[in-house]
Amino acid sequence: MRRIVAVIALGAAAVGCSTIDPSPKLKAATSAIEAAKAAGAESYPASKDLLAKAEKYFANAQNLISKGDPKAAVEQLNLASAAADDAKVTATDAANVAKIQTLSQQIADLKMKLGK
Repeated sequence: MRRIVAVIALGAAAVGCSTIDPSPKLKAATSAIEAAKAAGAESYPASKDLLAKAEKYFANAQNLISKGDPKAAVEQLNLASAAADDAKVTATDAANVAKIQTLSQQIADLKMKLGK
């Protein structure tokens, strides 16, 4: 019985001492922010705001990592990735709307030239 208790206590201690590695989340957040920028997130107001949030969460995470709080850093990195993903989608949508407007105008111009 004492052995079982000792094994359980040792296992609990090992789990309690395990560390969280924020590196994969850091890399994922960095990639998400870069993808948002590549999608033109800095060019549209709504996506620009989301990108700024992502960068703020990322900076908070870096600060938490330097302070030795990887668990809180991972939470901030998750938020950074989500905001960056939203920024990318929002920028892509805005770019598509702009393309549609341009094409619609070109169609209208061509119809006018053809007399229709």
